[in-house]
Amino acid sequence: MSLSNDELQHLKSSIKFRDHEIDALNAYINRNPELSSPLVIINGFKPVGKSFLIQEFLKTIQLNHSIIQCEECISRHMLLQRCYNQIRSDSGVKLEDSDKDILSTDSFPLFISSLESFIEDYGYKEHHVLVLDNLNKSFENCDDFLKSFNTLKEFSKLQNLTVVAVFGGEVPNDIITLSIPTIYLPTYKEYQVIEILQNLKLCTFEFEVVNASNAQKIEFYNQYVKAIIDSFFSYTGSNLNILKDLTIRLWDSFIEPLMFGIYGITEFLKIYKENLELFTDENIISNITVTDYKTSKEEEEVSFSNLQDLPLHSKFFLLAAYLASFGNQRNDLHKYSKVKVFKYKKRASTKAIKSGHLSKEDIDSRMLTANYVDLERILAILSVIYRNFAPSFNQSDKHDLLYIGDEVLEVEQKKENEKSKFTLTKNIDLNNQIGTLYSLGFLSKTSNSDILAARIRWKCNIDWLMAKSIADSVDFPIQDYLIDD
Repeated sequence: MSLSNDELQHLKSSIKFRDHEIDALNAYINRNPELSSPLVIINGFKPVGKSFLIQEFLKTIQLNHSIIQCEECISRHMLLQRCYNQIRSDSGVKLEDSDKDILSTDSFPLFISSLESFIEDYGYKEHHVLVLDNLNKSFENCDDFLKSFNTLKEFSKLQNLTVVAVFGGEVPNDIITLSIPTIYLPTYKEYQVIEILQNLKLCTFEFEVVNASNAQKIEFYNQYVKAIIDSFFSYTGSNLNILKDLTIRLWDSFIEPLMFGIYGITEFLKIYKENLELFTDENIISNITVTDYKTSKEEEEVSFSNLQDLPLHSKFFLLAAYLASFGNQRNDLHKYSKVKVFKYKKRASTKAIKSGHLSKEDIDSRMLTANYVDLERILAILSVIYRNFAPSFNQSDKHDLLYIGDEVLEVEQKKENEKSKFTLTKNIDLNNQIGTLYSLGFLSKTSNSDILAARIRWKCNIDWLMAKSIADSVDFPIQDYLIDD
């Protein structure tokens, strides 16, 4: 028998605006396999609930079913193998330990023969529905399988199998003329999408709203959904997946004025005007279709956050490695030494002037590739920049005191003496931090041997944006050390 009237009404109330499609499924798929069609096709454009509809229908009718995600199958062989294994697994039959047959062919007759053997050996007579979801997205063309599935009950013993093929577009031309029942799901209209999202109740208030009843909260959410649809429907159409994501993603930012008590729950229009930029932000609109993937900007933010979690000494070591890798070694003396050397202005070579091309020295070092340098040079630069700019090393108490006594002056003098004689490698386990930075991929070396072995040269792998982010976090003017005077 098919679904009862109560079951039909319950299903139609949970899936809005799909009454005709539910009635069609109820006509083509029956609890009695003899009254069911061997093959049913469901098609429609964009995410309009094709997979959701068939899954909810099968749960309501309570039939054994197997769902195959065809876009994950890279070959015909893999598709048939998954169908075979999934049917056996979802049948509820307890397989014997010796029955470990693996389908090792892409031949459809052998696939049917293997299923027939399984049904006969275990006496499996229950009605089983095989759902081929997104069949049009399979890597190899498997449309010819549908012709064979359509005549399955005529030439095989598989009388209890019904196949449902879900297409995200037009039905293939070679099977559209066959007498196969096809259920088409039209796209939703704007008012239908609004009602669907309002009924889903995707967002809730995680805080206590002052003087707000439950009815007012529901009305606020309904107005918010309508504002989302009015703003983005012309771009997204009836793509429910994108609209759901938008509704959830913008909710927390939208209700901030309400959470901080700036406006009340009945002042929706004022809250909407306060958050008008949320509905006009170009980044939200342009990246709306790739929300499951990280953009390059998001990847940079992730990298920055990982770098900001490093200890202070590791940050300064990365800065020193960056300066050594991208800076000219000939300029180290007048950049990092206390000795006042003669500063000269670089001039373009005569050859470069005549040729009209810039030499390597005339190009900003940040635009060049990093060079491998000796560890001793990195440590020398590190000692200078850390001694002069590290917040923890230069912290003083004399400005925080109401008076300065002799003891305080002695402590300050002692700090100055320590600063002048400071050597970083004597104070911390720097070698361990170098190994950590190397394992994280922030440093590279010229050999795969021990990091402390002789003739090992190092290179910094972070770019200018990352180096600038680290320098800003420790108040270090890194750009001053990259400009050649």
